[in-house]
Amino acid sequence: MRQWGASLIELMIGLVIFGIVMAIAVPSLTTWMQNAQLRSTAETILNGVQTARGEAVRRNSTAQFSLTSSTGMADWTVSAYDSANGLYDIAVQSWSSGQAKNARVGTSSAATQDYTVALAAGAGMPASVTFNALGRVVHVGTDITRIDVTNAVASGARRLVIVVSPYGLARLCDPALPNTNPQSCTYTG
Repeated sequence: MRQWGASLIELMIGLVIFGIVMAIAVPSLTTWMQNAQLRSTAETILNGVQTARGEAVRRNSTAQFSLTSSTGMADWTVSAYDSANGLYDIAVQSWSSGQAKNARVGTSSAATQDYTVALAAGAGMPASVTFNALGRVVHVGTDITRIDVTNAVASGARRLVIVVSPYGLARLCDPALPNTNPQSCTYTG
Protein backbone atom coordinates (compact mmCIF):
# COMPACT_ATOMS: atom_id res chain seq x y z
CA MET A 1 0.00 0.00 0.00
CA ARG A 2 1.31 3.40 -1.01
CA GLN A 3 1.23 6.38 1.37
CA TRP A 4 0.72 9.97 0.23
CA GLY A 5 2.15 12.93 2.07
CA ALA A 6 5.31 14.87 2.66
CA SER A 7 8.25 14.04 4.81
CA LEU A 8 9.58 16.45 7.43
CA ILE A 9 12.55 17.29 5.19
CA GLU A 10 10.26 18.18 2.28
CA LEU A 11 8.19 20.42 4.55
CA MET A 12 11.33 22.18 5.83
CA ILE A 13 12.59 22.76 2.27
CA GLY A 14 9.18 24.19 1.35
CA LEU A 15 9.24 26.55 4.35
CA VAL A 16 12.77 27.73 3.52
CA ILE A 17 11.77 28.45 -0.10
CA PHE A 18 8.64 30.28 1.12
CA GLY A 19 10.78 32.35 3.53
CA ILE A 20 13.21 33.33 0.78
CA VAL A 21 10.37 34.35 -1.55
CA MET A 22 8.75 36.44 1.22
CA ALA A 23 12.06 38.13 2.09
CA ILE A 24 12.39 39.20 -1.54
CA ALA A 25 8.73 40.18 -2.05
CA VAL A 26 7.92 42.13 1.14
CA PRO A 27 10.07 45.23 0.44
CA SER A 28 8.65 45.52 -3.08
CA LEU A 29 5.12 45.04 -1.77
CA THR A 30 5.64 47.74 0.88
CA THR A 31 6.87 50.24 -1.72
CA TRP A 32 4.02 49.34 -4.05
CA MET A 33 1.45 49.90 -1.28
CA GLN A 34 2.99 53.26 -0.29
CA ASN A 35 2.95 54.42 -3.90
CA ALA A 36 -0.66 53.25 -4.33
CA GLN A 37 -1.74 55.20 -1.22
CA LEU A 38 0.18 58.25 -2.42
CA ARG A 39 -1.52 58.06 -5.81
CA SER A 40 -4.91 57.69 -4.13
CA THR A 41 -4.27 60.82 -2.05
CA ALA A 42 -3.11 62.79 -5.11
CA GLU A 43 -6.11 61.63 -7.16
CA THR A 44 -8.43 62.68 -4.34
CA ILE A 45 -6.96 66.20 -4.36
CA LEU A 46 -7.21 66.30 -8.16
CA ASN A 47 -10.84 65.20 -7.87
CA GLY A 48 -11.49 68.12 -5.51
CA VAL A 49 -9.99 70.62 -7.96
CA GLN A 50 -12.05 69.17 -10.81
CA THR A 51 -15.19 69.17 -8.63
CA ALA A 52 -14.72 72.89 -7.92
CA ARG A 53 -14.30 73.63 -11.62
CA GLY A 54 -17.36 71.57 -12.53
CA GLU A 55 -19.43 73.19 -9.78
CA ALA A 56 -18.53 76.68 -11.05
CA VAL A 57 -19.65 75.77 -14.56
CA ARG A 58 -22.79 74.00 -13.31
CA ARG A 59 -23.87 76.96 -11.16
CA ASN A 60 -22.80 79.54 -13.75
CA SER A 61 -21.02 81.30 -10.91
CA THR A 62 -17.70 80.92 -9.12
CA ALA A 63 -16.51 78.06 -6.94
CA GLN A 64 -13.40 77.62 -4.86
CA PHE A 65 -11.13 74.69 -4.01
CA SER A 66 -9.23 75.22 -0.75
CA LEU A 67 -6.51 73.23 0.94
CA THR A 68 -7.60 73.68 4.53
CA SER A 69 -4.75 72.23 6.56
CA SER A 70 -1.86 74.46 7.59
CA THR A 71 0.14 71.39 8.68
CA GLY A 72 0.62 69.98 5.17
CA MET A 73 -2.16 67.38 5.36
CA ALA A 74 -4.31 66.62 2.32
CA ASP A 75 -7.50 68.20 3.72
CA TRP A 76 -9.61 70.22 1.29
CA THR A 77 -13.04 71.76 0.73
CA VAL A 78 -15.01 72.89 -2.29
CA SER A 79 -17.28 75.87 -1.74
CA ALA A 80 -19.61 77.76 -4.05
CA TYR A 81 -20.04 81.52 -4.04
CA ASP A 82 -23.03 82.88 -2.13
CA SER A 83 -24.02 86.17 -3.76
CA ALA A 84 -26.23 87.09 -0.79
CA ASN A 85 -23.28 87.60 1.57
CA GLY A 86 -20.37 87.69 -0.89
CA LEU A 87 -18.57 84.68 0.61
CA TYR A 88 -17.62 81.18 -0.49
CA ASP A 89 -19.69 79.52 2.19
CA ILE A 90 -21.98 77.15 0.29
CA ALA A 91 -20.42 73.77 1.12
CA VAL A 92 -20.23 71.45 -1.87
CA GLN A 93 -17.76 68.75 -0.82
CA SER A 94 -14.98 68.24 1.70
CA TRP A 95 -12.28 65.67 2.33
CA SER A 96 -10.19 65.08 5.40
CA SER A 97 -7.18 62.86 5.77
CA GLY A 98 -8.20 62.21 9.38
CA GLN A 99 -11.86 62.33 10.22
CA ALA A 100 -14.69 62.83 7.74
CA LYS A 101 -16.13 66.34 7.64
CA ASN A 102 -19.78 67.01 7.12
CA ALA A 103 -20.70 68.61 3.85
CA ARG A 104 -23.93 69.23 2.04
CA VAL A 105 -23.25 67.18 -1.08
CA GLY A 106 -20.63 64.60 -0.16
CA THR A 107 -18.02 63.54 2.33
CA SER A 108 -15.17 61.11 2.32
CA SER A 109 -12.20 60.29 4.48
CA ALA A 110 -9.08 58.15 4.51
CA ALA A 111 -6.18 57.54 6.81
CA THR A 112 -3.32 59.21 4.96
CA GLN A 113 -1.42 60.90 7.75
CA ASP A 114 1.85 59.77 6.17
CA TYR A 115 1.36 62.02 3.15
CA THR A 116 2.16 65.72 2.99
CA VAL A 117 1.07 68.39 0.57
CA ALA A 118 3.28 71.28 -0.52
CA LEU A 119 2.48 74.18 -2.80
CA ALA A 120 4.47 75.99 -5.45
CA ALA A 121 6.83 78.71 -4.23
CA GLY A 122 5.06 81.88 -3.14
CA ALA A 123 1.82 80.23 -2.07
CA GLY A 124 1.22 79.65 1.60
CA MET A 125 -1.13 77.25 3.33
CA PRO A 126 -4.08 77.32 3.57
CA ALA A 127 -4.45 78.19 -0.10
CA SER A 128 -7.18 78.10 -2.71
CA VAL A 129 -7.95 78.33 -6.39
CA THR A 130 -11.14 79.94 -7.68
CA PHE A 131 -12.88 79.03 -10.93
CA ASN A 132 -15.33 81.23 -12.85
CA ALA A 133 -18.47 80.18 -14.73
CA LEU A 134 -16.36 79.24 -17.76
CA GLY A 135 -14.17 76.92 -15.67
CA ARG A 136 -11.15 79.22 -15.88
CA VAL A 137 -8.97 80.25 -12.95
CA VAL A 138 -9.82 83.64 -11.45
CA HIS A 139 -6.56 85.22 -10.29
CA VAL A 140 -7.07 86.48 -6.76
CA GLY A 141 -3.91 86.72 -4.65
CA THR A 142 -1.70 83.65 -4.69
CA ASP A 143 -3.76 80.91 -6.29
CA ILE A 144 -2.76 77.28 -6.30
CA THR A 145 -0.87 76.46 -9.49
CA ARG A 146 1.00 73.36 -8.32
CA ILE A 147 0.46 70.86 -5.50
CA ASP A 148 3.20 68.36 -4.62
CA VAL A 149 2.11 65.21 -2.80
CA THR A 150 4.90 63.27 -1.09
CA ASN A 151 5.28 60.48 1.43
CA ALA A 152 6.44 61.92 4.75
CA VAL A 153 7.59 58.56 6.11
CA ALA A 154 9.38 56.84 3.21
CA SER A 155 11.97 59.14 1.68
CA GLY A 156 12.45 56.82 -1.30
CA ALA A 157 8.79 56.88 -2.29
CA ARG A 158 7.74 58.75 -5.38
CA ARG A 159 6.36 62.27 -5.58
CA LEU A 160 3.29 63.21 -7.59
CA VAL A 161 2.35 66.70 -8.73
CA ILE A 162 -1.01 68.28 -9.52
CA VAL A 163 -0.72 71.18 -11.94
CA VAL A 164 -3.54 73.72 -12.40
CA SER A 165 -3.31 75.80 -15.58
CA PRO A 166 -4.71 79.35 -15.91
CA TYR A 167 -7.34 77.86 -18.22
CA GLY A 168 -8.64 75.74 -15.35
CA LEU A 169 -7.31 72.41 -16.53
CA ALA A 170 -5.85 70.28 -13.75
CA ARG A 171 -3.75 67.20 -14.27
CA LEU A 172 -1.76 64.72 -12.23
CA CYS A 173 1.83 64.13 -13.31
CA ASP A 174 4.96 62.33 -12.17
CA PRO A 175 8.15 64.47 -12.23
CA ALA A 176 10.36 61.35 -12.22
CA LEU A 177 9.23 60.29 -15.69
CA PRO A 178 11.12 61.40 -18.81
CA ASN A 179 9.67 64.26 -20.86
CA THR A 180 8.72 61.82 -23.65
CA ASN A 181 6.11 60.19 -21.39
CA PRO A 182 2.64 61.85 -21.45
CA GLN A 183 2.35 61.35 -17.67
CA SER A 184 5.49 63.42 -17.09
CA CYS A 185 5.27 66.96 -15.69
CA THR A 186 7.57 68.15 -18.49
CA TYR A 187 5.94 66.33 -21.41
CA THR A 188 6.87 67.96 -24.69
CA GLY A 189 4.72 65.89 -27.02
